[in-house]
Parts: sequence; C-alpha cells; structure tokens
Amino acid sequence: MTKNLQHFSIFYLNFEKVFEIAMLLDNKVSVSQEETDDSKHTSKLTARVQAMLTAIFTARGEGSYEYTKSSGLKKTVEIKSTNAVILRDVVDEIKTTDEQIKVAIEDQLIIIHDLNLTIVNEEEMRQMKLIKEGALDRFTHEEISIGEVIKSFVTDYSYILTARKDEENYLLKIPSEVQNEFENNYTIDDLLMGKVTLIGIYKGVKKMSDLKSTFKYMIENEQNTGPSEVQHSTENGEVEESLETKYRYIDTLAIVQKIRLGDS
Repeated sequence: MTKNLQHFSIFYLNFEKVFEIAMLLDNKVSVSQEETDDSKHTSKLTARVQAMLTAIFTARGEGSYEYTKSSGLKKTVEIKSTNAVILRDVVDEIKTTDEQIKVAIEDQLIIIHDLNLTIVNEEEMRQMKLIKEGALDRFTHEEISIGEVIKSFVTDYSYILTARKDEENYLLKIPSEVQNEFENNYTIDDLLMGKVTLIGIYKGVKKMSDLKSTFKYMIENEQNTGPSEVQHSTENGEVEESLETKYRYIDTLAIVQKIRLGDS
C-alpha cells in the first residue's frame, strides 16, 4: 500500500494505538546499523633451489614467504525511529481501501484516500476549546470555579468529523486535548483545508446518535428529550443533518496529507 502513500506529513496521530499495532507486527526496534568494508590478501611462496655446484658440494635451499594485508572500515549509522516511520510499518500491512469498503470486515485496518473532512457542530466545538483552555476559570460561584466544574464534564469531549466519497458517508472522532492535539503544529482547522488520507480500523455502519460522551449525556438530560438533529458545518453554511444517517465509522489511527516530491 505504500505505493499509494510514498511520502506524507502527519496531521493527527494516535501514537499509543499505532505503536501497539506496530509492536504486534515486529517488537524488535533497530537503533543502529553497522557496515563493515573488510579486505584481506594472503599469499604464500615456497621456493626450492637445488644446484650442483661441484661434484663434491651440493647446495639445497628452501624458502617460504607469507604476506597478509588486512584493512577494515566500520561505519555506524544511527537509525531514527520517528512517528512517520512507525506509522509506515502499519500502513505496509493494510490491504483494505475505500474501494473495498462495501465488503470490508469489521476491525480490519483500512486506508481511505482523498477525503474532504467537515466538522460536525462547529460552534459547540469552538466553545469547548475555550472552556478547556480556561476561558471560564476566573468565574466563580461560592468560591467554586465554574470553569473547572465544566471541564470535568468535557474531559472525554471529541471532535466529530464526517466525509463523503463515492456515495459513502464516513464518520470519525478525534479526542480534544488542551495541548499537542495534532502533529507538527497543525490545528483542527488545517484538516479542513484540502484532501487528506485517513488511516484507521473499520468499525462497521454507525449512526451519529451512537456516539456517546459525558457532555452529550449531560445536555440530553438537561433537555429531557432525545437528540433529533445536529448542525453540520459546510462551506455553504449551516445545514441540518439527521442523526439517523448511516456512516462507515472509522476508529482513527492517523490523518495525513500526501506530499509529492519532484515530478511524482
């Protein structure tokens, strides 16, 4: 599969999941490599000389000569194990793409190219980011920080994203963190700027209503009604989308963008 993903830059990586899978494939990690250029030359010469100098004097001599020359050059190369290198080991094992999605088996590794991602309920997502970053920490009630109380409800909050390709709907989520959410200083907004490649584990057909979180539970209890719809942010504005729409749910391992080098 690497022929379809030769060079890439990582937007998002669930390192713990990817590392565990990579270790299942091969738990031996190379840290260095030695290259030795060794040449050895050995020659041996035996000479036998017999000459009759005179009838009464015979000289007989035997000589042996051995020469050995050895030269060696040892070069040690340190092997860097980066996130991209570990991810590539996993990608090499993927046999299923979106072209086989209709016959994909649950829990298979899958790679889906050229997706345009969209954030579900973007307004709520922006509010959660502000709360997690401490925007409400200075507000208190009876010496209790309102911001800290709300943070306890949103620890498992995730970005919900969808995509559509070849008449198939895809659904995924990325845990929201205060720091180091994404690789290489990317942000959630960078994922929306163009086509990306999704690498993950196929989990079958799901509905938006199947996704649960503490925050969602609290909101639904407060309203005392089940959810009926969410706001789906698109370039054309806000459109309503039913929670009953069926999606191919992907347990996300990584989101990357392809890089083309030279004329490739």
